[in-house]
Amino acid sequence: MKTKNFVIKTVVMIAVIFLIIIIGLNINQKQMQKNKSTAVVVVGSPSGGSTLFQKELIGAFKYKSFLDKGDELVKEGKIDGAIKEYETAFSLAKMRGARGVALFAMADAYEKSRDYEKALKQISVIRDNYINDWAKEPVVERALYLDYALRGEYDLAVEHAQKALEEDAKLPNSPKGGSKDYIEHLNNLKIAKDYIMSLKKK
Repeated sequence: MKTKNFVIKTVVMIAVIFLIIIIGLNINQKQMQKNKSTAVVVVGSPSGGSTLFQKELIGAFKYKSFLDKGDELVKEGKIDGAIKEYETAFSLAKMRGARGVALFAMADAYEKSRDYEKALKQISVIRDNYINDWAKEPVVERALYLDYALRGEYDLAVEHAQKALEEDAKLPNSPKGGSKDYIEHLNNLKIAKDYIMSLKKK
């Protein structure tokens, strides 16, 4: 979740800076046309570039709004609706990192509803296509614990969820002790394990 917010903020920040540059360049061009004796070097986008940029900026805001709506639906327990929002965000994403954030959100939603098969599918795609090697270890462990949970091997699932949390805590910009998402995943698996064990005792 923290990584998702960072990526979104970075994309929006770059878009705003680019828009400021485009506006500034348009003003410079008008001043240069009025005062032909001043030599000014203008660096900018080709004709129509600002229109393209505006479309990209609008797309980025739409992308973020679908992610935010999905997050709200997850909080309300409306997982199916949230996943549709995340799928729309994924389809709008222009950058690889933004697509990865949408996939992470889908995986989290599936895992929250204990649909380990679909969560594992999303995490496997992220692991294989969207994560850098230096940040891969928590995702590798997450794929393992989802696989074990899918097979009903909750002792191993909890063990690998703990490892995922420990690996996440080692990443730069990760809170001490790991992100709240990995803590929540671990706690949910422990609850699922305890529930299954209680059913076996009956």
